[in-house]
Amino acid sequence: MDNPASVSVATAAGRTARLRIALIAAMWPLLAAPAAAQDGGSDLGRPFATRHAVFEPIGFGDLPGWNQDALHESADGMRQSCAALRRKQGWGAVCAEFEAVDATSDAALRGFFQRHFHAYRILSPARQADGLLTGYFEPLLEGRRHRDGDFRYPVYGLPADLLLFDAAAHAGGARQWLRVQGNRLLPASAGAAGAREYVLALDDASPGIRDKRLRVRIDGDHVRPYWSRQDIELRALDAPVLAWVSASDRLYSMQVQGSGKIRLDDGSLIRVSYAEQNGHPFLPNITRGSDASLVLRAIKTRGLSAGSGGARSDPAVPASVNDEVSRLIALFQGRGGSTPPPASAPSSPPRPSSAARPGTAPSARPKAAAASSGNDAEVAAIIAALTGGGAAPAPASRPAPVPAPSPEGSTAAATPVSPSSAAQAPSGSAGAGPTALTNIPDPSYVFFRGGGDGPQGPVGALGVPLTATRSLAVDPRSTPLGSPVFISTTDPAGGGPMRRLMFAQDTGGAIRGSVRGDLFWGFGDSAGRLALATNQVTQMWLLLPKTQAISAAEGAGGQTLRSLRSRASLPDCVIADPDLCVED
Repeated sequence: MDNPASVSVATAAGRTARLRIALIAAMWPLLAAPAAAQDGGSDLGRPFATRHAVFEPIGFGDLPGWNQDALHESADGMRQSCAALRRKQGWGAVCAEFEAVDATSDAALRGFFQRHFHAYRILSPARQADGLLTGYFEPLLEGRRHRDGDFRYPVYGLPADLLLFDAAAHAGGARQWLRVQGNRLLPASAGAAGAREYVLALDDASPGIRDKRLRVRIDGDHVRPYWSRQDIELRALDAPVLAWVSASDRLYSMQVQGSGKIRLDDGSLIRVSYAEQNGHPFLPNITRGSDASLVLRAIKTRGLSAGSGGARSDPAVPASVNDEVSRLIALFQGRGGSTPPPASAPSSPPRPSSAARPGTAPSARPKAAAASSGNDAEVAAIIAALTGGGAAPAPASRPAPVPAPSPEGSTAAATPVSPSSAAQAPSGSAGAGPTALTNIPDPSYVFFRGGGDGPQGPVGALGVPLTATRSLAVDPRSTPLGSPVFISTTDPAGGGPMRRLMFAQDTGGAIRGSVRGDLFWGFGDSAGRLALATNQVTQMWLLLPKTQAISAAEGAGGQTLRSLRSRASLPDCVIADPDLCVED
């Protein structure tokens, strides 16, 4: 007969063993999947949608290449984003902790992002994951401090008469009381000090996608769109001249890139960065001639789609990437002309019809990988094709020669180089007028701010220096400026996978769409060659601070991954911000 005490001990031991088994079973999912526990896989953000994109939460462990990226190379990008965003909602605590992280350790940085951010796959409204990655760079131009017979094309700073006018105010009627405050044109009460009643002649003007503002000028008692490129070249613009350059095509390339460096005859360098744009759409030259395929290739490099279904279309690029620009290209091919739009009389600049507008952003510069400073015949041919090669006829008439404007009193951010007067140009020089004509048909025009050269990159739309190979130009409506963005694509230099953390720190008029990026490659010829070669299918993931992710989901009004038939009721921006993305 068993001893009762022994039976009691055996029963207790059995219960203990069963409790151990139950405890191990309960903890087994965590023990078997430590990576999921570490990356917060059970703490995903809520899915949501905007008018332009769908955002699907994903665990960091499911990001392809996340654990292999050299994250220490992205630390400077994060540092720059924090410089711009630390006072924004959701960023203060994140940036404060980043300062304490060992930025040389990939593991430490990986843990930092996983603790503070939710990751989202970016999809088009049609739920397509594939998009397009292109590239841009800083070109080098030769320049002079004073105008002469060879160096006769001005690099303009911000014009004193270029004003910003909120698109929402435009809806207030065809006649309005307005006042000028700085570079803004604001609504005012009738008869208020400094106010005047104006006629708004802005039917064909389009606002910037980021700030929802029109670029305008005052013409007597009328408010009109700012001058087109053709009109700018026909007048002595009230703007500082930062330098004079000898090659109009190189200047155009720098305007397309949005930044560059100018080497003066004493060997010093001036760095110029995007300051503003004239508000006209980016319309490159496209013809049916022998250069058509070259032009279409260059347009794709600029970040524009060459259409779908045609003989020249690229099957690797989804047709949905930029259908608006496809329509633009079809329009230009249909009229088959290489002649630029006619220059108008100074009082009435040409305004492309709404059908011709590609939906580019007046407040954000167009981007492309066009010219480097080297003797690259292919790059030079692309520039010539895009700019018409200088073959377009000059206007029949132009104003009488006017001295280049004095920069005194200008509102430009940079100290300009003092221009010489037209009288200093050689007799009979083509540069004897306000500026030398370029015959470039694109009506868009970029103005710059200048500064000394330095080790940091040019300043992007976020207002901070760009980091080569880690800064990205994006559509700010679907990718908030400053945010980390993980990309997965192929390396244009070698064809292997390229998976890395980037930072959305710039914008571009041709950079539109949900899964759309333009990679900044840096300065010089080698960067230019990489930029020209970058035209890759890509996938993108947005990293949002967790508190911002909650706001984004709530801002979507509860319409997350359901049908987007009511897309018009969705927000325009992921995060509405008066500086970075203004709601309609």
